Amino acid sequence: MATSLNLQYIKNRRQNLGFSQKEMANTLGLMTSEKYYRRESGQYSFKVSELPALAKKLDIPIKKLYEKHCDYRKA
Repeated sequence: MATSLNLQYIKNRRQNLGFSQKEMANTLGLMTSEKYYRRESGQYSFKVSELPALAKKLDIPIKKLYEKHCDYRKA
């Protein structure tokens, strides 16, 4: 059974922490904020290798990226 990332949680958490898509793109080593947007919106998938940096920037454990019902204000 495949488990997918909770993209809405990732977006809400990023916004709550005040990070721009450009900051997130820089964190993940992406060239443009558009590339980050495509991942966050589900047009493209986050790479497994990007998840540790994503979780660290959002100050959450990686497993939290997969939880379906989470409060984005809490780590």
